[in-house]
Amino acid sequence: MNKQLKKGFMFTAIGVYSNFLLQLVLNMVLSRLLAPKDYGIVAVMQVFVLFFSMLIEAGMGPAIIQNKNLSNMDNRVLFNYSAIFAVLLAVAFGFFGIVLSYFYNNKIYTNLTWLFSLSIFFNGLNIVPTALLNKSKKFKSVNFSVVFGNVFGGIVGVVFAVIGCGVYALIYSSIISSIISFSWNLFFSKIRFSKSFYTDPIRSIWDFSKNQFMFNLINYFSRNSDNILIGKYLGSISLAEYNKAYQLLMMPNTLFLGIVNPVLQPVLSEYQDDIGYVRSTYLKIIHLLALFGVPLSIFLSISSKEIIFFMFGAQWESSVRPFSILALTVWIQMTLSSSGAIYQARNQSKLLLINGSITGGVLLVSIITGIILGSVNFVAYCLTIGFLLNFFIGFYMFNKYTIFCKFKRFIWEFISPFILGTIIFVCLITVNQISISSIFLSLLVKGIIFLLVIFFYIVSTNEKENIKLILKK
Repeated sequence: MNKQLKKGFMFTAIGVYSNFLLQLVLNMVLSRLLAPKDYGIVAVMQVFVLFFSMLIEAGMGPAIIQNKNLSNMDNRVLFNYSAIFAVLLAVAFGFFGIVLSYFYNNKIYTNLTWLFSLSIFFNGLNIVPTALLNKSKKFKSVNFSVVFGNVFGGIVGVVFAVIGCGVYALIYSSIISSIISFSWNLFFSKIRFSKSFYTDPIRSIWDFSKNQFMFNLINYFSRNSDNILIGKYLGSISLAEYNKAYQLLMMPNTLFLGIVNPVLQPVLSEYQDDIGYVRSTYLKIIHLLALFGVPLSIFLSISSKEIIFFMFGAQWESSVRPFSILALTVWIQMTLSSSGAIYQARNQSKLLLINGSITGGVLLVSIITGIILGSVNFVAYCLTIGFLLNFFIGFYMFNKYTIFCKFKRFIWEFISPFILGTIIFVCLITVNQISISSIFLSLLVKGIIFLLVIFFYIVSTNEKENIKLILKK
């Protein structure tokens, strides 16, 4: 693992973990100040904010990183185009509130979409500056922009929640975060608008960009159709309860993949034809992700009640069951989601699209089945099955066509993590037999046991040497 990867991981870790702590504290505070209904409304909004942001980006960011022939003027012209798309889609999102108000039978969306359109606009402007900083491997600047944006956005959100602004507190927080993040990246990337307009830059990134965009589109609907359908057919309160569970589910992905994925493509894209190097690097990373992901899945599932109550309060009790079910998929999502960066680094956006189409279809069928069965818990059960199927489907294709690794060899990386996960399971189930009245104390005891078991397992097995070797090379 070369110096660029190490440096990238270090600065990305600083950004991801500090941002995680900020978001965690903000979430814990706002969950006690705002009602589940407010969160349900914003959860619906965020689904479509992501969709419009994805339309603006259109795969441009990864395409800029992968293309090594773009000149400074080309980048400025692409910045022009991104600004035009940002304006058009921000306005479109404002009017989209009429559709949301009709679909969810709530007129509040008519006003909220115009406010949220500001966030979409600045996120659209941020695409080219962020891509250029990542391409130049200036991971420090990229991650600090997110940190400072979320600090000021969090402060604004809490202030507005305290003075009783309700759902608007979350929206103002998002707007401030996007403005500060864009301003920071614009300053450090030194990109400026150009008076020139020509199509050559768009053409040069089109093949990669269109496949990346289609993958993002499919991935978006497969990942967000649960929120859309639950909000429509099971109500905003059910959506809020489900969304809280899913938020927690995605935190491990943020903590681990938030460090790995932004670094892998910019660095490994320089080795796209050296399959041996890409394969050996990825197998080391996948082993580490599994080593922490499998036992973490067990811990989160068994400690679901303590985690929900401690972080959000007893009013979110209905989120406990879906979280305990979905938590068992954490290791799958951590490992499977990391493959996208390798597809990009190997310049295989078409294969990424094919893989995403298949796995996205599986998730969509799983979600619809759960909705038909009629409860958030059924959605969680069906999604768990869908994620497991996708693990085998997605990684079979990935190993065969991208890193050219035998599937048996790949699965071998998961043997030790599952042994550790089994030990964690036995220990935590044993602790559950002890009556501990305090939620915090119960979570503390389980957390200490979880960390101790991992520590002693690593130091008493070959994992200690494996980790030292990975960090050393």
